Amino acid sequence: MISDLVEFGQLTQVSYMLVGPLGSGKTTYAEAFLAEGIELGFPAVFVTTDVSPRVIRNDMSRHGWTIEQQEASGQFVFIDGYSERMGAPISSTTRSLAKVDDISELGIVLSEVLERLVVARVVIDSLSTLILHSNAATMPRAVQRLSGRVTQSSHSIMYVLEEGVHEEKTYATFSYLADAVLRFKVNESGEVPVHQLRMERMRGTDTSRVWHDFVIEH
Repeated sequence: MISDLVEFGQLTQVSYMLVGPLGSGKTTYAEAFLAEGIELGFPAVFVTTDVSPRVIRNDMSRHGWTIEQQEASGQFVFIDGYSERMGAPISSTTRSLAKVDDISELGIVLSEVLERLVVARVVIDSLSTLILHSNAATMPRAVQRLSGRVTQSSHSIMYVLEEGVHEEKTYATFSYLADAVLRFKVNESGEVPVHQLRMERMRGTDTSRVWHDFVIEH
């Protein structure tokens, strides 16, 4: 995980940007980030905009990360920006977003959830969906404010950004706003495709920028 990719430095109160193409393992890595946090005693918040919380629960369970107990105790909270927008049923255990074109609503709901949690890990999957539905001119500043509120309250936040969806300037802007940037790819040069990642940069520490293989276990 992240601690293996850096020489030293603070790993909490950090904003992370995960960048890579579809299918490169970003969402699974973000789920592992939350699952690892749960094992260490850190609460988790998953903001989902592209699939329902049920899909995330099933995916995490498939990898051996069961979260039912944490959901019941309020230590794992879904903020659902998908179901109401798509006319799908909404679970009574989740917080719902009526729309994703107003990041201020997300900020309010997230702040309310984090008020009851201590040193939480937050995942937003995906930032690309929020960007596509929001005002392009004001979105960077809104994300910067959101990250600042989260990290200043001793939490960490991880954004998933889809490669190939936005202009290159967009990737440069949002990567600049994050404390750390992880790049994902699928190396298909061999007989079997290999998922790889590297830490492109992280404020306050040295990174090798070497590609590391990682295995998505089922």
